[in-house]
Amino acid sequence: MSPVPVAVELKNLLGYFGIEPEDLEALSRLHIPLERHADELVEAFYQHLGRYPETRRLLEDDAVRMRLAESQRQYLMSLASPVIDDDYVEQRSRIGQAHERVGLDTRWYLGAYALYLTLILPVVYEAVGDDLQVLNRTVSALQKRLLFDAEIAIRQYIERRESELVELNEKLRAEAGSLSEEVKATYKDLRLSQARARQAERLASVATLISGLAHEVGTPMSVIRGHAEALESAVEGERATWRLNMILEQIDRITGIIQALLNMARPQDSMRTAVDLHHAIDTTLSFLTEKLRRRGVEVERQLADLPSVVADPEKMQQVLLNLMINGIDAMPEGGKLTVRLIKDGDEAVLRVSDTGAGMTPEQIGHIFDPFYTTKPAGRGNGLGLVVVEGIVGEHSGRIDVTSTPGKGTTFSVRLPMAVTA
Repeated sequence: MSPVPVAVELKNLLGYFGIEPEDLEALSRLHIPLERHADELVEAFYQHLGRYPETRRLLEDDAVRMRLAESQRQYLMSLASPVIDDDYVEQRSRIGQAHERVGLDTRWYLGAYALYLTLILPVVYEAVGDDLQVLNRTVSALQKRLLFDAEIAIRQYIERRESELVELNEKLRAEAGSLSEEVKATYKDLRLSQARARQAERLASVATLISGLAHEVGTPMSVIRGHAEALESAVEGERATWRLNMILEQIDRITGIIQALLNMARPQDSMRTAVDLHHAIDTTLSFLTEKLRRRGVEVERQLADLPSVVADPEKMQQVLLNLMINGIDAMPEGGKLTVRLIKDGDEAVLRVSDTGAGMTPEQIGHIFDPFYTTKPAGRGNGLGLVVVEGIVGEHSGRIDVTSTPGKGTTFSVRLPMAVTA
């Protein structure tokens, strides 16, 4: 919509207030009386304003009061001007802007125009005399002009408030957008927490099942071992002895698996001591020598010298073992397993990298979920990394993973180092 031309708007506004040339002519007769009484009218005006704290605060500075007094005197004289044009409107607008900037509330501003009418009426009576027709015309014209001036000034208040509302709306829109994002993030976190709670329930159920299974399997295995040991004295021949020893070894293996399951289902309190990660890495790799050989996996060590970490030795061994086995299993056709150990501030950073198949971002998002695995069926239960994440968190550390499909995966474990004297 195109703006209304200024001249047209002024004409419409004068018409709305009913200000006619005859009204301006009637007011022009007040020029001399207003000039004669201007100073006393301005003083009476400011004495009245000084009665109220809201307006009195604007008059505390003498220099400001003098400028305002001169401005009010000029305004009084302008009421007798026979011309209302664009310059007059612009001047009234600037005065409205000034009053709005100093914080003069609209109710006091409008009251000032009513006060002007009250103060000027005696001057009108003095100038006009007993001619009722002229008196009515002059008073009516004065009322119209004061209301016209008030409307022009109040526009500045309205425009300022509209500008503030636009700015406020923009801020509210931005905050609403930010709040919407926060709600989405919170909802996402809530869904993740719910999923983890369900997973925890499943783990609790599995722990109960494992405990029962360990009891049901462990008891007959103990009976079988007892009978197998009883047969040792009755068995003769190298082949029969070998078979009996094989039975005992497999019984011990099953017992070890059951005990490992029980340890996972019913974790014991950690034993904290200074752990040399160099030694722990070498020990773990020695456990995996045969597996590395069978898979054709080359091992590269990049181990910096750094202080020990305060940790549970067995659990650190479990972390290393799980990460290295995962790396080896990711390279069924052979490759390179790189184990790095570096110092970053007061943290020890362990990185285990493979050159295997890698993972997609979607797969990475689930690798710490219980029972999730990228391994073929029968080669993984999806609990190894869950255990690793739990142990690392228990040691006030954190674990991250980066991976590129077709190029391999790197697990990074950060652990606080022991404080040295």
